[in-house]
Amino acid sequence: MYLCTKMKNMNTIVIPLPVSEDVLQQIDRFVTAEKCSRIDLISKATIMYIDRKRRWRELFSEGDRIAARGNFIEADVMREIKDQRQQPR
Repeated sequence: MYLCTKMKNMNTIVIPLPVSEDVLQQIDRFVTAEKCSRIDLISKATIMYIDRKRRWRELFSEGDRIAARGNFIEADVMREIKDQRQQPR
């Protein structure tokens, strides 16, 4: 999946987003190369970041549940991680 796919037309709210000159230059280089807009990049990157954080939290929560049950070995943890990775996102 490419990062700069067009976002579906949806209700939007405009928010101010101050960024450093360096970050803006990096964004501009990327969107020029990928032929997309700043907003498409920033929106998609934000969604990806939130999703990645959510998945990590779920993984650590699963680890906590395993630990709470006690009597586990490293292989149990690895199996749980594998199971979590195979679940649909």
